[in-house]
Amino acid sequence: MLVSAIISNGQTIADVQNTSFYTAAEALNDAQYAWVDLYALLTENNDDYFATELYIPFASVTADSNRVYTYTYALPADFYRLRMLQYQANGGSQTYYPFQKMTTEDYGNTQNGPAYRMIGANLKIYDPVNYPQYYMLYYPVPATLTAATDLSYPNNMVPQIMSYQIAIEIRRKQQLDVALYEARRNELRQTMVHQLSRDDFKVEKPKNEFTQGFAPYI
Repeated sequence: MLVSAIISNGQTIADVQNTSFYTAAEALNDAQYAWVDLYALLTENNDDYFATELYIPFASVTADSNRVYTYTYALPADFYRLRMLQYQANGGSQTYYPFQKMTTEDYGNTQNGPAYRMIGANLKIYDPVNYPQYYMLYYPVPATLTAATDLSYPNNMVPQIMSYQIAIEIRRKQQLDVALYEARRNELRQTMVHQLSRDDFKVEKPKNEFTQGFAPYI
Protein backbone atom coordinates (compact mmCIF):
# COMPACT_ATOMS: atom_id res chain seq x y z
CA MET A 1 0.00 0.00 0.00
CA LEU A 2 1.20 3.51 -0.79
CA VAL A 3 2.25 5.61 2.20
CA SER A 4 -0.03 8.36 0.91
CA ALA A 5 -2.99 5.95 1.21
CA ILE A 6 -1.90 4.94 4.73
CA ILE A 7 -1.86 8.63 5.74
CA SER A 8 -5.23 9.27 4.10
CA ASN A 9 -6.76 6.31 5.94
CA GLY A 10 -5.34 7.63 9.20
CA GLN A 11 -6.98 11.00 8.61
CA THR A 12 -10.30 9.25 8.03
CA ILE A 13 -9.95 7.09 11.16
CA ALA A 14 -9.16 10.17 13.27
CA ASP A 15 -12.79 11.30 12.86
CA VAL A 16 -11.74 14.95 12.82
CA GLN A 17 -13.67 16.97 10.23
CA ASN A 18 -10.82 19.31 9.33
CA THR A 19 -7.22 18.05 9.26
CA SER A 20 -5.73 21.04 7.44
CA PHE A 21 -3.80 21.88 10.64
CA TYR A 22 -1.93 18.59 10.17
CA THR A 23 0.70 19.24 7.52
CA ALA A 24 1.97 16.81 4.90
CA ALA A 25 5.43 16.97 6.49
CA GLU A 26 4.01 16.04 9.90
CA ALA A 27 2.03 13.18 8.38
CA LEU A 28 5.11 11.77 6.65
CA ASN A 29 7.20 12.07 9.82
CA ASP A 30 4.55 10.24 11.83
CA ALA A 31 4.31 7.54 9.15
CA GLN A 32 8.08 7.10 9.35
CA TYR A 33 8.03 6.82 13.15
CA ALA A 34 5.16 4.33 12.97
CA TRP A 35 7.05 2.23 10.42
CA VAL A 36 10.30 2.25 12.43
CA ASP A 37 8.36 1.10 15.50
CA LEU A 38 6.61 -1.69 13.57
CA TYR A 39 9.83 -2.75 11.87
CA ALA A 40 11.46 -3.17 15.28
CA LEU A 41 8.50 -5.29 16.38
CA LEU A 42 8.83 -7.51 13.30
CA THR A 43 12.55 -8.08 13.85
CA GLU A 44 12.10 -8.70 17.57
CA ASN A 45 9.65 -11.47 16.67
CA ASN A 46 12.05 -13.09 14.16
CA ASP A 47 10.18 -12.24 10.97
CA ASP A 48 12.56 -12.66 8.03
CA TYR A 49 10.69 -10.93 5.20
CA PHE A 50 13.15 -8.01 5.23
CA ALA A 51 16.24 -10.00 6.17
CA THR A 52 19.38 -9.85 4.01
CA GLU A 53 21.88 -12.67 3.37
CA LEU A 54 25.61 -12.07 3.23
CA TYR A 55 28.47 -14.54 2.64
CA ILE A 56 31.81 -13.43 4.08
CA PRO A 57 34.97 -15.17 2.80
CA PHE A 58 37.72 -15.61 5.38
CA ALA A 59 39.95 -13.42 3.19
CA SER A 60 37.59 -10.49 3.89
CA VAL A 61 38.24 -10.38 7.63
CA THR A 62 41.18 -8.59 9.25
CA ALA A 63 43.37 -10.24 11.89
CA ASP A 64 43.43 -8.51 15.28
CA SER A 65 47.09 -7.84 16.08
CA ASN A 66 46.35 -7.85 19.82
CA ARG A 67 44.31 -11.04 20.12
CA VAL A 68 45.11 -14.52 18.92
CA TYR A 69 42.64 -16.16 16.47
CA THR A 70 40.52 -13.00 16.53
CA TYR A 71 39.34 -11.21 13.38
CA THR A 72 37.45 -8.03 12.60
CA TYR A 73 34.80 -7.48 9.96
CA ALA A 74 33.15 -4.10 9.37
CA LEU A 75 29.39 -4.44 9.57
CA PRO A 76 27.46 -3.50 6.40
CA ALA A 77 26.49 0.16 6.09
CA ASP A 78 22.79 -0.76 6.21
CA PHE A 79 23.16 -3.09 9.23
CA TYR A 80 20.34 -2.86 11.78
CA ARG A 81 20.21 -6.11 13.75
CA LEU A 82 21.90 -9.52 13.52
CA ARG A 83 19.60 -12.47 12.91
CA MET A 84 22.08 -15.33 12.53
CA LEU A 85 25.80 -16.02 12.04
CA GLN A 86 27.27 -19.32 10.79
CA TYR A 87 30.62 -20.69 9.65
CA GLN A 88 31.26 -23.06 6.76
CA ALA A 89 32.82 -26.44 7.40
CA ASN A 90 36.29 -27.10 6.00
CA GLY A 91 37.01 -29.25 2.96
CA GLY A 92 34.71 -27.46 0.52
CA SER A 93 31.60 -28.65 2.33
CA GLN A 94 28.36 -26.70 1.90
CA THR A 95 27.47 -27.42 5.52
CA TYR A 96 27.22 -24.47 7.90
CA TYR A 97 27.26 -24.45 11.69
CA PRO A 98 26.10 -21.76 14.13
CA PHE A 99 28.50 -19.43 15.91
CA GLN A 100 28.29 -19.01 19.66
CA LYS A 101 28.04 -15.48 21.02
CA MET A 102 30.82 -14.60 23.44
CA THR A 103 30.04 -12.98 26.77
CA THR A 104 32.17 -10.01 27.79
CA GLU A 105 34.09 -12.35 30.11
CA ASP A 106 34.73 -14.84 27.30
CA TYR A 107 35.93 -12.24 24.80
CA GLY A 108 39.60 -12.87 24.08
CA ASN A 109 39.82 -16.16 25.98
CA THR A 110 41.02 -19.21 24.09
CA GLN A 111 38.10 -21.45 23.14
CA ASN A 112 37.71 -24.63 21.13
CA GLY A 113 34.91 -23.44 18.85
CA PRO A 114 34.23 -20.29 16.83
CA ALA A 115 32.47 -17.43 18.56
CA TYR A 116 31.57 -13.83 17.86
CA ARG A 117 30.73 -10.53 19.45
CA MET A 118 29.66 -7.18 17.97
CA ILE A 119 31.68 -4.20 19.18
CA GLY A 120 30.80 -0.79 17.80
CA ALA A 121 30.39 -0.99 14.01
CA ASN A 122 32.45 -4.18 13.80
CA LEU A 123 31.87 -7.89 14.06
CA LYS A 124 34.59 -9.59 16.13
CA ILE A 125 35.11 -13.25 15.23
CA TYR A 126 37.09 -15.78 17.23
CA ASP A 127 38.09 -18.58 14.84
CA PRO A 128 40.98 -20.88 15.85
CA VAL A 129 40.59 -22.97 12.66
CA ASN A 130 40.26 -20.30 9.94
CA TYR A 131 37.08 -21.64 8.42
CA PRO A 132 36.74 -20.74 4.73
CA GLN A 133 33.55 -18.68 4.84
CA TYR A 134 30.97 -17.17 7.16
CA TYR A 135 27.27 -16.58 6.60
CA MET A 136 25.41 -13.62 8.06
CA LEU A 137 21.65 -13.11 8.06
CA TYR A 138 20.79 -9.62 9.22
CA TYR A 139 18.07 -7.00 9.16
CA PRO A 140 18.91 -3.83 7.21
CA VAL A 141 17.87 -0.43 8.54
CA PRO A 142 14.18 0.37 7.99
CA ALA A 143 13.43 2.16 4.73
CA THR A 144 13.04 5.93 4.60
CA LEU A 145 9.50 6.55 3.41
CA THR A 146 8.07 9.02 0.94
CA ALA A 147 4.41 9.54 0.11
CA ALA A 148 4.97 7.46 -3.04
CA THR A 149 6.59 4.51 -1.23
CA ASP A 150 4.71 1.28 -1.80
CA LEU A 151 5.15 -0.42 1.56
CA SER A 152 5.04 -4.09 0.66
CA TYR A 153 4.62 -6.77 3.33
CA PRO A 154 2.55 -9.99 3.23
CA ASN A 155 0.59 -9.17 6.39
CA ASN A 156 -1.97 -6.45 5.59
CA MET A 157 -2.15 -5.38 9.24
CA VAL A 158 0.99 -3.26 8.88
CA PRO A 159 -0.65 -0.37 6.98
CA GLN A 160 -3.71 -0.58 9.20
CA ILE A 161 -1.61 -0.26 12.35
CA MET A 162 0.26 2.66 10.85
CA SER A 163 -3.01 4.39 9.92
CA TYR A 164 -4.26 4.05 13.48
CA GLN A 165 -0.99 5.54 14.76
CA ILE A 166 -1.40 8.50 12.43
CA ALA A 167 -4.99 8.96 13.64
CA ILE A 168 -3.68 8.96 17.21
CA GLU A 169 -1.13 11.68 16.39
CA ILE A 170 -3.81 13.81 14.69
CA ARG A 171 -6.11 13.60 17.71
CA ARG A 172 -3.25 14.27 20.09
CA LYS A 173 -2.47 17.47 18.24
CA GLN A 174 -6.13 18.46 18.66
CA GLN A 175 -5.92 17.47 22.34
CA LEU A 176 -8.68 14.89 21.81
CA ASP A 177 -9.08 11.54 23.52
CA VAL A 178 -7.05 8.72 21.93
CA ALA A 179 -7.77 5.82 24.30
CA LEU A 180 -10.05 3.85 21.94
CA TYR A 181 -7.69 4.36 19.02
CA GLU A 182 -4.70 3.18 21.05
CA ALA A 183 -6.65 0.14 22.22
CA ARG A 184 -7.49 -0.82 18.63
CA ARG A 185 -3.90 -0.27 17.48
CA ASN A 186 -2.64 -2.49 20.30
CA GLU A 187 -5.14 -5.22 19.38
CA LEU A 188 -3.86 -5.20 15.81
CA ARG A 189 -0.25 -5.37 16.97
CA GLN A 190 -0.99 -8.34 19.24
CA THR A 191 -2.78 -10.18 16.44
CA MET A 192 0.14 -9.56 14.09
CA VAL A 193 2.65 -10.90 16.62
CA HIS A 194 0.46 -13.97 17.16
CA GLN A 195 0.46 -14.66 13.43
CA LEU A 196 4.24 -14.29 13.29
CA SER A 197 4.58 -16.94 16.01
CA ARG A 198 2.72 -19.54 13.94
CA ASP A 199 5.80 -20.65 11.98
CA ASP A 200 5.19 -18.53 8.88
CA PHE A 201 1.52 -19.60 8.75
CA LYS A 202 2.39 -23.25 7.99
CA VAL A 203 -0.12 -25.97 8.78
CA GLU A 204 0.55 -28.32 11.67
CA LYS A 205 2.76 -31.32 10.94
CA PRO A 206 1.13 -34.75 10.65
CA LYS A 207 1.50 -36.89 13.75
CA ASN A 208 3.00 -39.87 11.89
CA GLU A 209 5.96 -37.94 10.53
CA PHE A 210 9.37 -39.62 10.73
CA THR A 211 11.99 -38.11 13.00
CA GLN A 212 15.24 -36.79 11.56
CA GLY A 213 17.32 -39.57 13.09
CA PHE A 214 16.93 -43.33 12.89
CA ALA A 215 14.07 -43.56 15.36
CA PRO A 216 10.62 -44.53 14.08
CA TYR A 217 7.61 -42.27 14.02
CA ILE A 218 7.30 -39.41 16.50
